[in-house]
Amino acid sequence: MSGNRSLIMLVDDNIASLMDARNILTNRYDICTAISAAGMLEMLKTQHPDLILIDVNMPKIDGFRAVEILSKYPSVAHIPILFIVDNYDLAKYHDKLSGTSIGYVCKPFFGPVLIKRVETQLFMAAQQQAIEHQQQEFRNFNANLQKMMKDMSVLIEAESQRVWELQAAIISVMAEMVECRDDVTGGHIERTRRGIGILLHTLQEKDIYTDQMLDWNIEMVVQASQLHDVGKIYISDAILQKPGKLTDEEFNTMKQHTDYGNTIIDRIEAYTRPNELTRHAKIFAGFHHEKWNGSGYPLGLVGQEIPLQGRLMAIADVYDALISPRPYKKGFLHEKAVSIIKEGKGTHFDPILVDVFMSVVEKFNDLYKTVQGDNLRGY
Repeated sequence: MSGNRSLIMLVDDNIASLMDARNILTNRYDICTAISAAGMLEMLKTQHPDLILIDVNMPKIDGFRAVEILSKYPSVAHIPILFIVDNYDLAKYHDKLSGTSIGYVCKPFFGPVLIKRVETQLFMAAQQQAIEHQQQEFRNFNANLQKMMKDMSVLIEAESQRVWELQAAIISVMAEMVECRDDVTGGHIERTRRGIGILLHTLQEKDIYTDQMLDWNIEMVVQASQLHDVGKIYISDAILQKPGKLTDEEFNTMKQHTDYGNTIIDRIEAYTRPNELTRHAKIFAGFHHEKWNGSGYPLGLVGQEIPLQGRLMAIADVYDALISPRPYKKGFLHEKAVSIIKEGKGTHFDPILVDVFMSVVEKFNDLYKTVQGDNLRGY
């Protein structure tokens, strides 16, 4: 492949057909050609095509047999393939073509159809490669996660305080792993963690919602808040790091991170005893995008149907999103962000919590200046 151009290998013993395909594709792709399956196999020792178009009807080694041979060599078995078949041979090869997952294109070639088939095959191959890469990341992540959780369970039996410190460290590392994949929100986890701490301590001081926090270990709740975006580990880099507004389809995919977060924490709980940390973490992960008026996701809960953890994170999360710069926008100044949250009182946010937030906005301002330093830019 030269630059961003894909390399297409054309294999056909019919020179006229070979040149016809080359002429159609050469403006869009780099081309290499072979006039036999044996020639293709020899060429693959030095060439690394992104797609092979191979005629099914060739002497000595036909296209079907050539594909069987390729499948036995890991170094080339992954290369996507399109069969070339004469129109008048379609009936002859119908059973063989139907018995394989490989697509085909007919000759004599019609330029737009050939180009579209090649584009589609390359796109599908790229998607499959991305999926396989992400699945491997998931397997590695889950394997590491399972090991960490098993190790943590052993330590719980021996030394509870030491385990708590280790648990807090693992949670921080896991949160940082997610954040490293979403490079437009550097520091988001730490800022929202501290913001949640400010709001919780203020609720305690003002004796607000104490009935909902009777059994809460505030330090543990603050630690658990770091996992509110852990489900983003399942979201592709193409969406997480897109330098602009998401499409509706991409946004719907992004919204699934709340469900993915629940799934990940369920997996954690499968390897340890039920505990307060994972209970709070699951609520933060699943409900931080619910809105007071019921227009949020994933469940569209209304008012105090939304768990308190989710209502708290809604404010901390949105404040951070507003003041943080993005590739497509500057960060808002503190005053503008506060104004927007105030406007969302009773619609997006719990009105009581907005009042609490308004009573400590200077703490948020000081906190975010400290955490962001020179990275904070507003207008």
